[in-house]
Amino acid sequence: MLKYITLLCFLLLSNFFTYAQSTGKLSGRVVDNMGNAIDGATVSLLSAKDSILVKADFSNKEGGIEMEGIKQGKYLLRITNTGYGKYFSSPFSIDDKNNDIRLNNITLTISTAAMGEVTVVSQKPFIERKLDRMVVNVENSIVAAGNSVLEVLERSPGVVVNQESSINIKGKSGVIVMIDGKPSPLSGADLITYLRGIPASTIQSIEIITSPSARYDAAGNAGIINIKFKKDQRQGLNGSLALSYGQGRYAKPNASINLNFRKKNWNIFGSHSYSQPQLFTRFYINRKFFDADRKPVSIFDQTSFIKQPIMSNNSRVGVDYYMGKQTIIGAMFNFNWNKNERDGSTNSVITYPDGEIDYLTKTAIQLNEKRFNGFGNFNIKHSFDSSGRELTADIDFGRFRATTRQDVFNQNVNKDDVLLNDNRLNTDQRGLITVKSLKADYIHPFSKTLKLEAGIKSSLVETDAEVNFYDVVNGNAEFDPERSNHFLYKENVNAAYAMLAKEFTKTDIQAGLRMEHTSTRGDQITTGEHFSRSYVNWFPSLTVNQKLSDQHQLSVSYTRRIDRPSYRQLNPFRIFVDPYTYVVGDPALKPVFTNAYELSHTFKGKYITTLNFSRSKDVITDVFVQDDNTRISYQAPANLQDFYIVSLGTFIPVTIKKWMNASLSVNMFWNKYESPFQGGNLTNDFFSWDARLNSSFRMGDKGWSAELNGFYQAKNAWGLFVIRNIAQASVGIQKLSKNRNSTFKLALTDVFYTNRVAVVVNYQNMDFFTDRTWDSRVLTLSFTHRFGKNTVTKARQRTTGVEDEKRRAG
Repeated sequence: MLKYITLLCFLLLSNFFTYAQSTGKLSGRVVDNMGNAIDGATVSLLSAKDSILVKADFSNKEGGIEMEGIKQGKYLLRITNTGYGKYFSSPFSIDDKNNDIRLNNITLTISTAAMGEVTVVSQKPFIERKLDRMVVNVENSIVAAGNSVLEVLERSPGVVVNQESSINIKGKSGVIVMIDGKPSPLSGADLITYLRGIPASTIQSIEIITSPSARYDAAGNAGIINIKFKKDQRQGLNGSLALSYGQGRYAKPNASINLNFRKKNWNIFGSHSYSQPQLFTRFYINRKFFDADRKPVSIFDQTSFIKQPIMSNNSRVGVDYYMGKQTIIGAMFNFNWNKNERDGSTNSVITYPDGEIDYLTKTAIQLNEKRFNGFGNFNIKHSFDSSGRELTADIDFGRFRATTRQDVFNQNVNKDDVLLNDNRLNTDQRGLITVKSLKADYIHPFSKTLKLEAGIKSSLVETDAEVNFYDVVNGNAEFDPERSNHFLYKENVNAAYAMLAKEFTKTDIQAGLRMEHTSTRGDQITTGEHFSRSYVNWFPSLTVNQKLSDQHQLSVSYTRRIDRPSYRQLNPFRIFVDPYTYVVGDPALKPVFTNAYELSHTFKGKYITTLNFSRSKDVITDVFVQDDNTRISYQAPANLQDFYIVSLGTFIPVTIKKWMNASLSVNMFWNKYESPFQGGNLTNDFFSWDARLNSSFRMGDKGWSAELNGFYQAKNAWGLFVIRNIAQASVGIQKLSKNRNSTFKLALTDVFYTNRVAVVVNYQNMDFFTDRTWDSRVLTLSFTHRFGKNTVTKARQRTTGVEDEKRRAG
């Protein structure tokens, strides 16, 4: 990080003094031995007379380098990159006759130097803010050790995690979660369960993209979260092993291994992780029920405690083959086996308004759930020439299967604990989702400053979900056809996009347009009901970056996006939560359309202020429908008419010499939900804010370091709900071994046990409060060891074709 700050400061100073003089420019391209572009190489322009640094820059993602405003004189060019040998050019001159130097491809050769110390010295901070995204460097975090990916997301800027069902960014729902550029296979509660089972030790970084371009699927109103697994870039056989043990109320052990073999034209990689955390959820809810004049007639006080052991296995294997310098073919497979058990008890005290007990309900719930998610990708990339013209194609497929068995035993007793009645209910749920996708993307540079990108995609999703209810009478399970259901759903999305990018001297413009045709059909087998839809939508995007001066840069963007309901939200099943609460779907849900605008200012290349505004039509949120006669509530997704949000955020990195790096991000936002709903006019708006501090400290030169992280989310609105404030603080300490291949970490998360979700609803006949806590305060000891050779080859970056489809599965 220090290297980047030093170079940036020098750039600002050198540009200031050379701007008014007669100047020239220099351009070229940096590649590796295989002819692949090298992104982020350090390019230094030196005086030929005394080797003093005159100008510095980095190569872009196409390997391109371009320096302007070079004063007349005689120079040398030096290019370096981690894992490669240094390059020095022959002396050259810039004068009136020779003021536009265009170099041939510059090849950096692989260095045999060890990587251990370099990795530590140039360690990235936990949070990095880049022009189009926020990057959370998970592998550099001490307090992330022993955590799950879900817990790391909780501490990420602008991200709010509902522990049971959703992930939001800056107060907006509709997030695409991608794994290595491929979307996660699940949504809602299924996605939360999946991320809770992945150890953070297997993750390299998390990217948060709030304004995706037209190359991405148009889905995801709030943006994209891309979770990138570790992938070793060294030659030969190498990898890493991680072990950790966490202790909260219950134990949380996990282990993972990453392997990579790279030789000549072959690169084979794989990883496996195993985790077995013992979790719990403590849940409290207070509900009031009313008569026709809205006078309270009954009050429910419910307390629940659910113990939830999880066993999760995650495997990943892939291969890349370099067919010469221009063509790469590859395959990648991801597998997840997850077993989730729940042993819960709920006690409900039902009282009259004066506090007298009416009756009590005691409920015991046993749940056993097994999941298997399998995903495969075949891909090819062909570069036509050294200009960056290339074609990529992907074939993706996945199958996601879940079986859930639930046993519910319910007793009603009077205030003297005398049994009034009891009943027993069994449910058997089965779900299968199949995803297939074809995708192709083409990049055509017309010049160094003008580039066209275009692509097509076709995806097909088929779901088969069945739930059967059984009333247990005298030990015999009797099928209940009234509550059982079988639902089939098919969705085909065909898309095409084009995007044009143009670079001027101080202005960059990127404009794109995406077209998506959607065709759906749903069949409710039990009732014989059917529905189908077919529609075409257009999604423009525009980004303009303007360099105002050496210290100020302005960026303006616009995107139009869609958020289709998940397959579970469309499913009309009734899922049993407790005797008084069900979760149901709605096949009549409409997609959400959002227009989003963003203005961003960057000062000195690192201090970033962003202003956002977006408006969503028919936004989907969870709502409650309460029946005062039966005292049963249904949680269901619903389209609310309008949703507005305005946010102002700032990102401030701080470096104090070599011993401290910190970043502070603060967001202030106002959001408003407005819609006719349940016979009334719903208006729910709040001004809110959140802040996140991430800091790391180096303690001497013997491998010791520490970390302090924390976040605070003030009270805010979400649909019908008002979510109360949430906070968390975490600390950790780390020790590197002498050879820097082994790392020991000790961390404590949620030090003050303040990370909890409390929700208030007061609308029409609903007046209730909920409070949820879980095993968030955990002390974790972890050990990581790297092994293998240390020579490095630039890793291949790729994405695949399944984006929105897999996110919505589940």
